[in-house]
Amino acid sequence: MGEARTDQQADESRELSSQMARLVIERAAPDELLTFDEVAEEYYADPQSTLMLNKKDEAVGFGLELALLTPFALALAEFVIGFVGDLLRDVAKDQAKSAVSGALKRVLRARTAQASPPDEVELTKEQRTRIFMAAREQAARLGLDEDRAVLLGNAIIGVLGN
Repeated sequence: MGEARTDQQADESRELSSQMARLVIERAAPDELLTFDEVAEEYYADPQSTLMLNKKDEAVGFGLELALLTPFALALAEFVIGFVGDLLRDVAKDQAKSAVSGALKRVLRARTAQASPPDEVELTKEQRTRIFMAAREQAARLGLDEDRAVLLGNAIIGVLGN
């Protein structure tokens, strides 16, 4: 499990994070969609500096004071994708145990009706709550105030559906 991530895995993770963050920004701060790609490039080039700059509400171009949510949405998307991945691994382990048990019973000629695993995984209310709480806590650790942390947490849950 302690394998190094390949470039392909890193690219896939970045693509997923960007897609999720774009959907979050679409819900939470649609006016930022015009600059999303540029801010994402800056974020991926130097995440810490981009987050620090936006925490300070520093002037950006023409003296305009603007604290963007986009870098925080990108950081939260990376975090949430890892968190949801862990949740789904747990679900897959449980389903695999059931499938292995069913296969063993069939090998031993025991009759059992085993349903095939579902194509889609639906998050439970408890899982959605855990994801929201984890996202909100991570947003607070990144320096967002409570209102903006809740805004992004709700947007993430909205993106995940259910």
